[in-house]
Amino acid sequence: MATTFQRAITDTHSGGEACWRVLQPPTGSGKTRGACLYAAMQAGINKEAKEQHNPVGVLIVTRLIAQANEMATEINAHAGRVVAVAHHSDKPTTPDELYSSDVLVITHQAYVNASERLSRNQSAQWDRFISWRGGKRLLTIIDEALANVIENNKVTVSNLAQVIGYIPLEVRSAHQEQVRAIEALHRVLVSHAEHQSTASLVWDATSAEITQVTDMSALRSAMKPLRYDVFVLGEDNDPRRAKIAQRVDETLQEAQAIMEQWAYYAQKGKEHSLNSSTFLIPWCVPGPVVLDATAHANFLWDLLEEKAQIVLTPPRTRDYSNVTLHVARATGLGKHSMIKNIRTRFPRVLSALESELGPERSVFMCMHKDTEHVAKTYEHPFARFDVGHWGAIDGRNDWSEYDTAVILGLSYRDHVWSTNQFCAIQGPQDSAWMQEPSWKDHSDVRQIMEQRQLSVSIIQAINRVRCRRVIDAQGRSPSADIFIILPKDKTGDAILRDIHADMPALKEVPWLFDLDGPKVRKARKGTSHEALITYMTNRLPGSTAMPTIQRELGMRASKLKELKAVLRNDTHSTTTALRKIGVKYVVRGAGRGSQTFLIKDQAA
Repeated sequence: MATTFQRAITDTHSGGEACWRVLQPPTGSGKTRGACLYAAMQAGINKEAKEQHNPVGVLIVTRLIAQANEMATEINAHAGRVVAVAHHSDKPTTPDELYSSDVLVITHQAYVNASERLSRNQSAQWDRFISWRGGKRLLTIIDEALANVIENNKVTVSNLAQVIGYIPLEVRSAHQEQVRAIEALHRVLVSHAEHQSTASLVWDATSAEITQVTDMSALRSAMKPLRYDVFVLGEDNDPRRAKIAQRVDETLQEAQAIMEQWAYYAQKGKEHSLNSSTFLIPWCVPGPVVLDATAHANFLWDLLEEKAQIVLTPPRTRDYSNVTLHVARATGLGKHSMIKNIRTRFPRVLSALESELGPERSVFMCMHKDTEHVAKTYEHPFARFDVGHWGAIDGRNDWSEYDTAVILGLSYRDHVWSTNQFCAIQGPQDSAWMQEPSWKDHSDVRQIMEQRQLSVSIIQAINRVRCRRVIDAQGRSPSADIFIILPKDKTGDAILRDIHADMPALKEVPWLFDLDGPKVRKARKGTSHEALITYMTNRLPGSTAMPTIQRELGMRASKLKELKAVLRNDTHSTTTALRKIGVKYVVRGAGRGSQTFLIKDQAA
């Protein structure tokens, strides 16, 4: 690690072209700890050498705010003084702190946001991140592969038509050029939807359509204050008005991005869309080194080709011989199938786990977001049982003491995602490639990308539990069990190979489990309060009728009545917890005709 950091610093100082160096030691091998120690030691050299050398400033990028705080604290503890600051939305640092600190720690999202602004010629935030009292920072350490490095843009027939229908006559008259552009974009999309059944390039960056793009900012400003709740819903409803206004603004913003660059048409089910994408990270990153435990499976580094250099990891860094992978096979593991069948599948999974594990065990289960609440309606016999969902677990240490991980349902990506990823990095492709997406030795590179992303997300989920921890000089972990249900096809076989490649010496055994076998009955919890909070946390802003909540949580009429009584008590812990995520209980009407809802005013 130190050698790689030093080479990145030297290359940046000499003005050489930035090469993305990728360190890929397995999870638990000390990448984050090593980065903190190195940064503290570098700050010590900066202080001791003073004028005798060029001081080296370090930028560290990590996933979460809590991790940024922890890393800054650890670096300062090593240094014995304050040399590092964490900058994020919870506690922004002052310009003086940014300028004077040897080490700046920020989140992935802050880094991506600054990169996006730089691509739009708004460089102030980017400059503050990479500049300090010693000049330009010379080393950027990215802890775990960056998320959201690709900006995806999409407009659909329905959301363009909706925006066009919302534009009042006076706004239309005042912004004719912008309205004509949106209507033209809608006509192009409708034409492709009527005559084209397969994905195809609509225009590239040199097409005539692109030169006629109109700035949408004035139209966006004119649309934001409209009373959508009144003329769309026929009621005064501030939260709904804000939600519609946000959706309109996002559509206009997406439309402009698509008109400014290349775009392609795609159909997914009944949805017809125009799509485009952009790689957000500039190549002027000072001395980038990425700490990516899943680099072997992450196809991003393949796409970057010579711009990325994978640093070979010494063998036997980790030994997973104390970990057992229990593998079952099934079909229908995607989001829609899991949502449809979760109420019969989850009791079967829980029953199977009870037959394999003792009551002293601690179990973490990774699921789809829209199924998570169902798991919290059942009783379980384990010492600890918790769930998380795809997209909200990477980098988290909440379950690092748990001895069991269960993967229930897979986070599949579609062809729009893989097309956007490929074209953002390799450049826009023609319609022929859309039909036969070959690249190098891959006859269908999109399929490979989607499978490899599945592997990355699964390996991340598995390593949330204690197999991530090292307990001896051989790199072994405490004993742990991993239960996973993989597809029966070649995708399942490829995922299994990737897991073994990233977790050497892992023991694999068959799990004789039928996901869709005979129905199993399991006891439900006496209350559904925990499940309700999870369900509403994962809901988008808006109203949810209490009968919907009754159905989703599997509640009897008597339990629903008890819950309503709790929700009328403003001081109850459940009501308080809901209030913290912007949810309130509302009764409309009176007597037998009254209706009850939970209204969510903000995203949790």
